Amino acid sequence: MSKILGIGNAVLDIILTVDHHPEEDEELRAQNKQIATGGNVNNTLYVLNQLGHSSDICTTIAADSESKQLLSGLKERNISTEHTQKFIKGRTPSSYVTLNAQNGHRTIVHYRDLPEVSFDFFAKIEIEEYDWLHFEGRNTTQLPGMLNIAKTFLTHQPISLEVEKPRDGIETLFPNVNLIIFSHHYAKAKGFSDGQALLESLELPNANTVCTWGSDGVWFKAINSDVEHINAEKVSPVIDTLGAGDTFNAGLIHSLISKHSLKEAVIYANKLAAKKCQQPGLDNLMAEQESNKALANIKQLSNAKTMVVNRDSGQSLVLIKYEESVRCYVNNCPHQDVPLDEAYKIDVNPFEKTMKCSVHDAYFNIEDGVCIDGPCWDESLQSIDVKVDENGDIFIV
Repeated sequence: MSKILGIGNAVLDIILTVDHHPEEDEELRAQNKQIATGGNVNNTLYVLNQLGHSSDICTTIAADSESKQLLSGLKERNISTEHTQKFIKGRTPSSYVTLNAQNGHRTIVHYRDLPEVSFDFFAKIEIEEYDWLHFEGRNTTQLPGMLNIAKTFLTHQPISLEVEKPRDGIETLFPNVNLIIFSHHYAKAKGFSDGQALLESLELPNANTVCTWGSDGVWFKAINSDVEHINAEKVSPVIDTLGAGDTFNAGLIHSLISKHSLKEAVIYANKLAAKKCQQPGLDNLMAEQESNKALANIKQLSNAKTMVVNRDSGQSLVLIKYEESVRCYVNNCPHQDVPLDEAYKIDVNPFEKTMKCSVHDAYFNIEDGVCIDGPCWDESLQSIDVKVDENGDIFIV
């Protein structure tokens, strides 16, 4: 187990799950609301904890009521808050996230009114106690001094830098770190069409460099080596992409700490990020994927009644036969975000091929989950793709 210090932001995420991304002037009902701790470094440290490491965060917090919720969330993630710099003025940073239930993609609106960590505060930390330092590529007025201290006092500990977007002066930091992780947002903003073009343009003989590009895969360049590329892992269905990049960073650091080559580390991180996309949130990331477990067997189903399956993650699903196939929906009525069987069993009309929410009598087509009568008319249940194997066992695709 290694001890890792992450320097960057901790924020509160307000996550609204919607059945599609809203258009301008559209009024949209959310399927679910969740408030959780977030921020790139925070998420990366949480995944590193799950990979067996000890992690501390160096960040700033406000003095408002929301800061208590943020600190509580950090402690629940077993991230040490010893190095948090408190400011009386300012508000807890927040991210307002709309998560598209159809494809797992997200849109984020940030709000920040809080200073970054100061050089003087960082300088008091005994960084020699750590095995790895990971910096979020922001706060460019203070980072040069922090990196100079790190280079002066550390003897063998690697330093990594995440570069998510262009910032004034960020390029001056590159020669002072051992690993740089670029996003495609940064590369595109700098005029590059792929990660290879970006990495080949850099003159950094003493740093490993990586550029992630979503579904186009990952480019990477080890010290004294040529640029290489690996394809993105195929993920179906995509449940939630929020935090996938932070998970990739954690997997990369973990694998490099374990003395693997950069190529081996990128492959591992790529697989770990894909695994994250197949589940909501970051909790229990190392647990066995529930998609590998059969939900039920088709012999247990009929066209005349539903079967409710409660998964280990807490998710409740509704299964029912439709003609000779199987339909699967999240057990959540879009009217008031309650389970369809909240008051009583889910009534099925096999002749009309509908099923009815037990709370306020909303009728849904079994075929496509669309409400055809009731208080949420024309809204839809969230569909889950499933497959049936040769033994009749039903799995999430």
